[in-house]
Amino acid sequence: MFRKVIRWSIALIVVAVLAFAYLPSFITDSIYKNVDDITDGEMPATVTAFQSGPDVVSTIGGSGEGLNCSLPPWANILFDGGKDSSQKRHLVLQRFRQACVFHDLCYRHGLATYGYNQNDCDRILQNAAFRLCVYIRNSSQESSAARCQTDSKMVLAGVSLGGYDAYRGWDRSTYFEFDSDPSRSNGFQVSRVVDHPFKAILPAKYADDPDQVILMFENLRSNLAVTCITCATVPVLEWTTDPNAVSAELRAVGVTRLPDVLLKRVPMLTETMPVWLPPRRRHAAPHLLVDGAGKNHLIWMSRNNSENSISCVVSADAARLLTNTLPTRDLCSVDAGPSLTRVEVDMFATSPLPMEVPGSSDLIYATSASPQKTTEHHLSFCSRSASRKVEETDHDDRSKCVTFPETEVRNGAALGAFQNFPLVRPGQQIYFARDIALQTDSLLTAARQRAFGNSFSPEGALLVIDVAPPLVAKGPLSARLKKIVRFDIDDRFDPMMPITRKVDDLRFLSLEATKSNVHLRMIDFAKDKPSVGNVQLMMGNGEVELDRSWAERPVLVLETRDARPRTKLVFSRGEVAVQAGKPVTSDATTEALTLQTLVFERDAAAPSNMPFVKSAGAACQVVYEFAPNHTDWPCYRAFDPERTMRASPATRMQASQMLVGRFTRAGGHGIAFPDLCLKSEPIILAPQGSTFVPVSETAGWTGPPRLTRTVKCEPLDTAAVVSRPIAQKVP
Repeated sequence: MFRKVIRWSIALIVVAVLAFAYLPSFITDSIYKNVDDITDGEMPATVTAFQSGPDVVSTIGGSGEGLNCSLPPWANILFDGGKDSSQKRHLVLQRFRQACVFHDLCYRHGLATYGYNQNDCDRILQNAAFRLCVYIRNSSQESSAARCQTDSKMVLAGVSLGGYDAYRGWDRSTYFEFDSDPSRSNGFQVSRVVDHPFKAILPAKYADDPDQVILMFENLRSNLAVTCITCATVPVLEWTTDPNAVSAELRAVGVTRLPDVLLKRVPMLTETMPVWLPPRRRHAAPHLLVDGAGKNHLIWMSRNNSENSISCVVSADAARLLTNTLPTRDLCSVDAGPSLTRVEVDMFATSPLPMEVPGSSDLIYATSASPQKTTEHHLSFCSRSASRKVEETDHDDRSKCVTFPETEVRNGAALGAFQNFPLVRPGQQIYFARDIALQTDSLLTAARQRAFGNSFSPEGALLVIDVAPPLVAKGPLSARLKKIVRFDIDDRFDPMMPITRKVDDLRFLSLEATKSNVHLRMIDFAKDKPSVGNVQLMMGNGEVELDRSWAERPVLVLETRDARPRTKLVFSRGEVAVQAGKPVTSDATTEALTLQTLVFERDAAAPSNMPFVKSAGAACQVVYEFAPNHTDWPCYRAFDPERTMRASPATRMQASQMLVGRFTRAGGHGIAFPDLCLKSEPIILAPQGSTFVPVSETAGWTGPPRLTRTVKCEPLDTAAVVSRPIAQKVP
């Protein structure tokens, strides 16, 4: 009897071990399907920050909840934990963290920004995990495609189980740009604040216009159109049949003879214009780059496809976009015509970035950090002029790269730099490289970390790269690692975003959301041991603690360009008014939401411990009225909390992009919220003392079918109100 018990016990242990070792991979292989087997060495897309206005330094998204993998700590046991060829081990939460960071942002902001549903986010995660598996290997053998397919499915399964309910529908999703290649999107809208394109050259004609305007771009499967939604209804060309009757606006963008499409019509500055970007590419949102002379550049870094790292770099400005971008040929080169600047080049990276290089003959360059240039995955800095014509010799259609010699970024040690938002300044780039390898030689520590995980990936390095003009003509930019700052900070504080655009200033801001509040944190990486510090927000006569709801929407960090610059933090929050227990019917004709804004500021030269003081705030009640029985149209139905994937006018506004700029006649910085139901009529709040007032209280049309919007605002100056959730007001 005793022997039978022993035999059965051994058999059960063997079965349990085999089941634990092989059952998870068998189940995931059976449920999930393979992704594209692309092994050209291309990394997954890196999350990318986009500047929405000239004064915007950074945008802090992520809802203050950190960025990491929603995998249980013991998930490491299910993956290969052996050493790679460099004798390094990689825990699963660090190995696939780049994919998880994108997935976190996709769950929180993907629907409102790009229209991504939960399946889109999950499939992007699986594709990214497969690509990472090729780069970050465990065991001494090369990773096989079959094993990487299985690993990517297991990552997807683990994240789906650990965070399946974290995806946000229209009740909570908010607008925040992060995707450099939104190829899965059917369509999205994005807006940019830019200087008025013609006020400087025709001051009398545009004397009543504000200094800045808002351009809204509509991208429907890479077919682009642009509309100036705050411009005055002014013609840029009078009616004519004479091709030589070129207006001053068109002469300013280099037009010497009117094309046929501009004859016999009166194009208006408010007219929706097609943006003729090269076809057969995947166009994302434009980067806004303000150069040292103050000129606003709009630059697309458009991918050709996911099978290579070739990008079409297109440079434009507001004046060209609002007049004529029609090319003579559908190429990404100067041969396409003079309307836009186009260069096609291999950047050896998935998410290249434009940057200004002071002192260079070509002011703007396309740049990237890449691990592709060496088989050991050393970190390289690649660059190519964004304007110089591509020549047919010396591989001029490829970016030139400089490989860093420092040991800290060799042999794949800097792969963590692709997990976070890079920071681009004139002549400088900054990367956060969280460690992806197990940093211990202790077998006991290694066993403990493998069993219990390393949930918050605290260890890493800040990489400061100084960039100078090329030493030789057509050569690479001169790039050197100026500083490497080691840190031990949980990724609960990611993303960390800059407080200033000043070169060499290494102070970063972060949001930390607790159960009931949100706190502003600062980390100064100029210190020997950077640590997380608190930033005080003052309102009235004392410090104020903001309710957690203020973190749901991204926070804008501004640095004004005045003689004495100010740093401003612009918060916002919104909530749709829903009557609990009352069903939503097809004959509903009204919907409302509360939209609130808060601005805190201080002198830009103030020391780090100086508090930010509330300077303005407004609480607005937005009410939509629409014709009944049109529930198939997103703008003609009330929000149903039971169907969170169905948008409504109020939920779209609650999730909308926030813009800050000098686009009102009142002077100072106004706040705008583009309205996807009334695209040409955004909500614009003009500063008035310590509050904001709507430029127009009413918008829309009486129909048929009717769709109108009213906005009424009042000052928001009570600490008790901003420290609590929004009190709903049902119309």
